[in-house]
Order: sequence, then structure tokens, then C-alpha cells
Amino acid sequence: MEQVQGGAGHAARRAAELYGAVRAGEADVARLRGRGEPRRVLGLLEFATQGRREERGAYLRRLAASADAAAMVRPWLGPTERAVLDVAADRAPGVPALLGDVGHDDRARRVYAREALVARRHLEAVGPLFESLAGPEPDQDHWDREFGWHDGVGTHISRLVTGSGLQPWWRFPGHRGTPPVPESVPVLLGHCGHQVPRVRALALTLLGPAADPEHLSVFTAAAGDLDADTRQAALVTLGRLDHPAARDALADVLIEPSRSLGDREIAAVMLGRAGDRRAFETLVLLLNHRDAHRNASAAEALARLGDPRTARAAATLATNRLRIAYALAAVRLLGRIRAPESLPALTSTLTWLLDEDRTAYQAAAGCVEELGRLGDARAVPVLTRAAGDPRLRAAALDSLGRIGGPEVLGTLLEAASDEDPDVRGAAARGLARYEDEPRATAALAESCAPPYPRRIVRALVRSGDPVAAPVLAAVRDGAPSAATRRLAGRFRPDPPHTATP
Repeated sequence: MEQVQGGAGHAARRAAELYGAVRAGEADVARLRGRGEPRRVLGLLEFATQGRREERGAYLRRLAASADAAAMVRPWLGPTERAVLDVAADRAPGVPALLGDVGHDDRARRVYAREALVARRHLEAVGPLFESLAGPEPDQDHWDREFGWHDGVGTHISRLVTGSGLQPWWRFPGHRGTPPVPESVPVLLGHCGHQVPRVRALALTLLGPAADPEHLSVFTAAAGDLDADTRQAALVTLGRLDHPAARDALADVLIEPSRSLGDREIAAVMLGRAGDRRAFETLVLLLNHRDAHRNASAAEALARLGDPRTARAAATLATNRLRIAYALAAVRLLGRIRAPESLPALTSTLTWLLDEDRTAYQAAAGCVEELGRLGDARAVPVLTRAAGDPRLRAAALDSLGRIGGPEVLGTLLEAASDEDPDVRGAAARGLARYEDEPRATAALAESCAPPYPRRIVRALVRSGDPVAAPVLAAVRDGAPSAATRRLAGRFRPDPPHTATP
């Protein structure tokens, strides 16, 4: 299987010898052209090297269109890329041979066979791949550490039945996942009761996005499994079912004394996303947990839940001085829900942190950013104080620029010439909102430098102030972006906007 299939001419063999040196940077096509290499060899090398920035699969499929190019690059590829190249070129072995190698002792052959089956989307391989997953555990080096399914076979099965890889349930809170193709659902259901726990967990995970109320009993039974991964996969699947009985099963998990914290977290988050207020108390407890993932998932679920008690609970947690190190999720939640309690709580917490010179930098930075998103002018005094802290200066100026107003302009003008480029950038973004203010326009014109940020160029163009004409002429002639050059070309000076001395 691993040998190049099909004949390759002398040019392809010679190009294959040189391709390694080109990949390593020891030679380039121009230098080889000067050495008198045949035109066919140089053409193959150019064809193979011109797609370095392409998506890897697209690059391999393009190479597969030329038998000589495929033969040239194939010896330098790993088993995954060889499988993609051979399938694209229709040179891979047949399905029976690939199925025979799914559980081969040699890892390169195993990976090649699985990748080729995935690339061909042969669903008859789902069963053999599950049996491979149920087999003895390989060496620890071959484990898929993120998901715990050995040798990456879980990812192969997922790509085969859904077309995408595996993702943890908490990573994309609003994403339900990619459903499996309908033909694979019976096979997945059949493996939900498999004797090997990792097989049950994977089958339930893949079924989740296509969960059907007809299979509610299967998922409810799995939610009480002895294996933690199987149990939690079933809970996620129940949460994706829009069915009252599924929500009742999740609510029961919250009050069962024997349940682990992981089970309770999944049940509460899934109920919160469904708008079921039985999850509120558990979500509030998770909101101030030490684990950042639990904080974030609980905050996202509370925002979706829409319970009127959320703002008060989040404000209480955000102002708890004993738990300030774990308050970032509560701070972010306050900015997101924009409740009446948000501004006083965020202002109080930030003031205390500035007064006490605490090391809870993440919470302080979160307060600064969320106050800017609220856009309330009452936050200007505390944000102006935060702008005096070197660690918070750029973020505070960015938030002040979002709020705007005459009391902010002086601070932004002063920061426009700061030594720190991040501070200067934040000040410039804020000044770009003062399109009718000559002092802001003059400061922007002075600070506008390559690569000429489009936000600043747009503000200068809209100002119509003649003081911006020289810098916009430089932008029109030297900006790296054609769109920015066209934007600068739209400038028309407007004498009434001339800056006063």
C-alpha cells in the first residue's frame, strides 16, 4: 500500500529527489534553473511549491491531478496526507483492503486505512472502526489526549459520520454540533449499549446533534451509567432534545445526592440553554467556581436563561471581595445582560481594586472592558482613574473612547502621543469618533502612519479638514491596502472644518 502506485517518468523521479532540498530550503527553483535542470523537472517543482499557502487538502487534491506531481511529493508525506492524495488521485486500495488494515499492528498502515476510508466517506467502515476502538489500548503515545479516545480513532469515526472532528460540549456554547448522516444513526444506536465504555460514550456523543425523542429511553438509561464519560455524553444528548421528559430527567440530576459536580454542571447548563429556571441555583454556584471553564459555561447559560434574579446574583458575586480572583465570569455576565445593577457593581468593584492596588488584574480588566461596552458616561471618572494604571491604560482608553463626550476628549488627546503603541492605538480609535472636532482630527493626522489603519483614514476623510490633506495624500500613494488607498482618494477638503489655532 505504501509504495507509489502507477509509473513515474524520469522527470518525476528527478523532481522527487530535488523536492526534499526545496522543502528544506536548501535549494530553490531559480537556482536549479541556473544549473540547467530539465524544463519538465522545474515545472513539476514549481507546481508543487506554489501552493504552500493553500489549505492542505486542497493542495493535495490539486497535486493529485498530475500523476507525475503526485509521485514526486508522495514519498515526503505522512500516512494521513498520502491517504488524501491517493484518494483524490483514485489510486488508493479498495475498501476490503482498507478495512483489513483498520486494526493493523503498524500504526502508519492503520492511520492510512482510516484516513482513506474517511476521505471516501465509506459508511460501512463505521462498524469496524468502532470495533477497533473497543480493542486493546495501544501505547500511551498514541492516545488522543484531548478526548481520551485512543489512537485518534474517535476523531476518524466522527469525521466519517458527521464530516467534522470532535469538539467538547462546552467549547461552542451556542453550537448544537454537526448531526451524523441518517444512514449511520442505526449503527450509532446499536453501539450505545456496547460493553466498552469509550464506545458507548462516543456513540452517544455523535448521536447528540441528531437526538430523537423516540430514543429518549436509551439516553435516559445511559444518563445513569457507571462510566462518567458515558453518563455525561448522555446528559448532553438529553439537553439537545427539545422534549419535556428530557428536561425533567436533567432536573432530577440536580437534586440527586450521588451525582458528581460534572453531571450537575452539564444538566444545569443544558437546562439553562433551554430556558428552564430549575437550573438557576446550580448555575449561580458554578458562576463563581474556581474552574474557568465552569465559570464561562454557567455565565453563558445564565445569559440565555433570562431569569430576573440573574443580575442581582451576578452583582453579588462580582462585588465579593473574598472571591474576586474568580469573579471574571460574573463581571462579563453583568456587561452582557446590561441590567440596572451592572453599572453600580462594575464601578464599585473597579474602584475597590484601584484603591487597594489588588493583583486581581483579570477582574479589573474585565470591569474596564464591560464598562466601555455599557457606554454609560457615569463610568468616565473611574475609567479615567484606571487609565493611570499602566496595566489597564490601553483598555481604559479604549472604553473611554467608546463612551465619548467632551470630558473624555482631553484624556484621549494626551494619550495620542504616548510611547506605548497599544495606548496610542486605543487613543486613536477613540479620537476617530470625534469627526467634527478639529483637535481630534489634528491628532489623528499626526499619528496616522503605516500601515494606515482604515478606521483612522475613514475618520480623516469624513472630517473634511484640510489639515488631513497631506497625510491622506501619503495614504493614497503608499498604503499597502488598495481599499485604503481608494478610501483616501475620496477626501474632499471642507473649509468650514479648518482647525483653529
